[in-house]
Amino acid sequence: MNRLVAASLLLASSVATSALAGCASETQDDGAAPGGGEAALSAKVDEHWFYSGNLPVLEDARIIVSLKGHTARISGFLPAGAPTPAAPHVRATDEAGRKKLDIVYPIATARAGKSNSTPGTYALQYVKPYRPDGNAFTRDEGDHFVPWGGFPFFAYNGGIAVHGPITYADNKSEGNQAVWYLERGQVSGGCNRMMGEHVIELTHVMGVSMRKVYDPDRAVTPSNKAPVEVIEDYDQWGGRYIDVDYPTSTGVVRPGKAFGVDKVEMFGSWVATEAPDGSDLPHDMKWEGGVTGKPYVFANHAVANTVCSVPKTMLPKLRELQRTRRGELPVDFCAKRRCVVDFIGIGYSAAQVASACAL
Repeated sequence: MNRLVAASLLLASSVATSALAGCASETQDDGAAPGGGEAALSAKVDEHWFYSGNLPVLEDARIIVSLKGHTARISGFLPAGAPTPAAPHVRATDEAGRKKLDIVYPIATARAGKSNSTPGTYALQYVKPYRPDGNAFTRDEGDHFVPWGGFPFFAYNGGIAVHGPITYADNKSEGNQAVWYLERGQVSGGCNRMMGEHVIELTHVMGVSMRKVYDPDRAVTPSNKAPVEVIEDYDQWGGRYIDVDYPTSTGVVRPGKAFGVDKVEMFGSWVATEAPDGSDLPHDMKWEGGVTGKPYVFANHAVANTVCSVPKTMLPKLRELQRTRRGELPVDFCAKRRCVVDFIGIGYSAAQVASACAL
C-alpha cells in the first residue's frame, strides 16, 4: 500500500517534561496541518507498519537527542560479521576492533508555551510497536484524541517517547490525499517528533523487530535497553556539529548559520515511497541542506521497499504467515507486500500466500 493510502510516512519523536505532560500535548490542534482533515485520515488510522531496510539491531546502542539541533542520533555497534550498511544518514567508523554506526534523524521540539525534556540521561522503558490513532490522557489536556498513525511509540523515563509525526498535509501530486510529514522545529507539545519511516527504523535498530505483527497498543521490552541522553546544545560527531539534510521551520538556527558550514557534519536523509510516480510524497520544502533558495525535493530522497503497511483487517492472516516463518516476516516483505495483500484479499490461506508470493 502506498504511503498516502497508509497515511504516508514522515515522522516525529517525543520528549516531554513528565510522564503526564509528555506526549500529552500531541492533540488535534497540534497536529492539524494545512490540507489535513479527519476525513482524509479516517481510512488510515489503524495500518500496521513494517521494516525491510538494511539496518540490523545494534549492540551497546544509545540515543542522543539534541534540542537546539533538532536531531536524534543512534550510536552503537554492528554485530560481528554484519555488513556495513550504505545509507545517507549513517556514518561508520572503527573503534576497538568493532564497527561503530552513528545514525542521525531530524526531529521536532516543544512549541512556545510547552516544555522540552530536561537535559539528562533517561532509561528506556517500553515500546508500543503498533499504536493506532486513539485517545491519550495527560494532566494538561485530560482525555483527548491523538493521530498516532499506527507508528511505533518508543517510551522512556515515565512515558516520554519517540513517536510519529502527527502533522500531515496534501500530497504534491493531483488529488487531495493526506500524507504524513515532519515539521522540524518548535512545534510539538514537548515531544520530539520524527518522520514515520524513521521511527519504524529506529525501533527496529533498537531491538524491537518491525518484521512482526503486534497487537494494537501492546507494550514490549526491547532487547537493547539503551539510555536516551537529551542535550540542550548541538550534537557533535568527529569534532564537527551535527545537522541532517531535512528542512527546518522558521526560528530554528542550524549549526551552519551559527558556526559556518565548514564546522558541520551534514548527515543525509531519506523518505519512504511506494508509488512509482511519487504521488505519495509531500510538497517540496525549505531548504535542502540548509541552503536558502534550494528547495528540499522529497522525490530526490525517496527510497522504495524500505517500509510498508498492512490494513488491520488483514493482520490475523499475516500473523499466520509469520508463524510459518518461525515468527518473523521475510526481510524483503515490503517488496512483496502488494502480492501478499492481493492474495489475502481474495481469501488465500497463509500457505497459499507464501507459495504465490515466493516468501
